[in-house]
Amino acid sequence: MKNALKNFDGVIAGAMMIVTILLVIVNVITRKLFNYIIIWSEEIATSCFVYSVFIGAAYAYRKHQHVGVDLLVERLPAGARRVVHLITNALLVIINGYITVLSVQFIQSSWIKRMPITKLPSSAVSTALVIGFGLMTIYSLVFFVKDLRRSSSHGGEVDA
Repeated sequence: MKNALKNFDGVIAGAMMIVTILLVIVNVITRKLFNYIIIWSEEIATSCFVYSVFIGAAYAYRKHQHVGVDLLVERLPAGARRVVHLITNALLVIINGYITVLSVQFIQSSWIKRMPITKLPSSAVSTALVIGFGLMTIYSLVFFVKDLRRSSSHGGEVDA
């Protein structure tokens, strides 16, 4: 249970992916075997998929699982590597924060629009952007502060 709470973002992303897969499978089975379509399943499956993508991206970012090309950075002297990592993390705080703000604006502009079948506001799906990029902004800030502390106090290598 403690591990699930520690990795809550990963658990939510995984659960949303499971719901997506189950809804698609059930809808295919009902369509092929019973000639019946669960009309709301596509909207819900798509919504869950969007949440799994953005929250999963934040989880992967927190776990340092995103693809990065650090061939040149690793050839730099230790001090230069620290500076590059600090600059990179600072830029990621700014970029992720900016995208979070844009996501909030997008939600505000899409509140009136409704999904065709479930009639839920389309902003219910767009909220995944705010959650995902908001988490990435927080994680970026944490990485930046950790690297800054590590760099200034120990003079040691910072995490990539």
